[in-house]
Amino acid sequence: MNMTLKNFQLVFLIFAFQFVAANSESDIRVSPVFEEPIPGYQSIYKGLEGWGIAEVSLKITKKFSIDLAQHVRYNYGIAWLDKYFTQVGFNYELFKDFKIAVKGRFISDNDTEGNIQGIDSKFRYQTDISYKHDIGIVDLTYRLSYQNSNELGLSDIHNQYARFRTGVNYKIKPIKTVLKIEGELFNQFKKENQDNGINLYRLTMKLNRKIKKNNEIGVFYRIQKDIDRAESVSRKIIGFKFAHKFDLTN
Repeated sequence: MNMTLKNFQLVFLIFAFQFVAANSESDIRVSPVFEEPIPGYQSIYKGLEGWGIAEVSLKITKKFSIDLAQHVRYNYGIAWLDKYFTQVGFNYELFKDFKIAVKGRFISDNDTEGNIQGIDSKFRYQTDISYKHDIGIVDLTYRLSYQNSNELGLSDIHNQYARFRTGVNYKIKPIKTVLKIEGELFNQFKKENQDNGINLYRLTMKLNRKIKKNNEIGVFYRIQKDIDRAESVSRKIIGFKFAHKFDLTN
């Protein structure tokens, strides 16, 4: 138990340091993490963003479930609509705490830059493999994803990513809330520009709480930064999620 506690403290301190370091920058310049900065490298900050999620989940069997979620996102101080989209997901548990998922996302992206502006329609699909490891005081989580997206009707160029996310879940029993701390790397490939490779990371802190039996609310704070991209964007995000679950197995 002492070793488990020490491991948890080490992981927590690493994530805490990353959050403090990411929030300590006062200007819009961000140094690339893995390579020397390219001349004129600069990260654009579009103000605090707000993300909202409403989700309904249907548990059909002990191992199979379907999710339907509506997302809306605002940027520039949560004043401008950035995008909204509907996502449907199919989830299957192969064995205890080891799951696979397929997700489709129908996106309406509010393009406010360039000569042609307005709502662009996009589609994205994603496959996930995830695992949760209970080590006693905390749960360790891992997720490996493949993501593919493009602009419907206008572009045959697909944006493809391999993503890896890991995190720590800790139950705060006195307030019946789960604290989640997660980090994720995005690796872009098969795109003919200098953005290929590991070019994006996220750090997220979440608080999730069940209300009544089948409802759950969550709030999160996220830092997202591009790494050595031609047009780099730095994001700070607050979010809220409400989820309701229907269980057909009871």
